[in-house]
Amino acid sequence: MGSTTVTSAHSAPKALDPRPVLTGHDGSVNSEKAVFWAADLAAAHRRPLRILTSYSLPMLVGVGATAGYLAPVLTSQEVHEIDLKHREMLEAIATRVKEIHPELRIETFLDQGAPAPSLLKAAEDVSMIVLGTRGVGSAQGLLMGSVSYAVAHRAKCPVMLVPETSDRGTAGRVMVGVDGSSRSSAAAEWALDLAHSLHRPLEIVTAWHYPYQAAIPEAGMMMGPDVEELRLAMLRDARDLVRRERERLQGGHGVHIDTEVLEGSAADSLAEHSGPNDIVVVASKSHSLLASVLLGSTAVGVAHRSRGPVVIVHGS
Repeated sequence: MGSTTVTSAHSAPKALDPRPVLTGHDGSVNSEKAVFWAADLAAAHRRPLRILTSYSLPMLVGVGATAGYLAPVLTSQEVHEIDLKHREMLEAIATRVKEIHPELRIETFLDQGAPAPSLLKAAEDVSMIVLGTRGVGSAQGLLMGSVSYAVAHRAKCPVMLVPETSDRGTAGRVMVGVDGSSRSSAAAEWALDLAHSLHRPLEIVTAWHYPYQAAIPEAGMMMGPDVEELRLAMLRDARDLVRRERERLQGGHGVHIDTEVLEGSAADSLAEHSGPNDIVVVASKSHSLLASVLLGSTAVGVAHRSRGPVVIVHGS
């Protein structure tokens, strides 16, 4: 199915947001990749980069007469060595980021506690969060998938989830899924600002599918409206939707905008249409019946399947 192309010129993006970009690092390859995606975003938006590492110490849980009492397993010297190890890890990754973005202001934080609460606490004054989808795979791991998705669910700011398959080497598109809801329109505006900052083209995408069993051949009868007529009507509505969004975003910043209509389930269509160097933007929830592009479960589904980063934008 062909796409429609236009050179957009929407009014200038929002004023500079000085709040930091937060990322988590646990020493894994995936979290390291997320740190460098976050650094690229922070540099493009001229924001500080905040790198957080969190770790938990093993504790003995009392039983019987001491039930509910927690006692440390490690000596103070062992705790000091663990703390020092994590501080050195933070300094090492910050030094590597500085080699690529020497102008970037970097804040490093070390927190002792569970990873998800640590990240959410550090995110109270940030513009967005960038996390890997897999961590070191142990109880000490900061960025295991469950933690990343828990943060994405509870955060109030946009959250970028970076899979191991993502590729920063070549610049791709910024893609945004829309379905006609106010949440998806807000996500499209956020995606436009991102595309402008990163000097990437923007593609507005919607997905649709015919959800009904229209005929039972054995019975020789139709169970609904004419299939082809209804399919064409749904396709026409989907095309009108992306066209309206494209026209709404036109203005003066010069971002190149494409539109695309995909047939199939929303999560599968968006994930399959994007590449490892594309950034996919979706809203956290939607109640639209047109494409079901941005239901909360679909946003997570896209993040699970996508080869490139996925940004989940939360409504205000």
